[in-house]
Amino acid sequence: MNLFVNALSIVIVGILAVSLVYTLFVARQQKAVEGDIDTKIAKPIQKHVYLSNPIFLSYVIFFVLVLFIILFVAITYL
Repeated sequence: MNLFVNALSIVIVGILAVSLVYTLFVARQQKAVEGDIDTKIAKPIQKHVYLSNPIFLSYVIFFVLVLFIILFVAITYL
């Protein structure tokens, strides 16, 4: 059990680190854009607006991990 918790903690910290780096990268790109805030959005982003948002991606990963933990605890202790 302890090994599983350690491995899961490492995975969670890794996902958080990747999300932070990705968010900082996207923020720097937004600062580099010159002009008004209401500029035209690129076509690939328009097609996948929710998949390109790191906040939504973080929420999805979080809830999948929570469901995985609940399932693991239910199988282990029931």
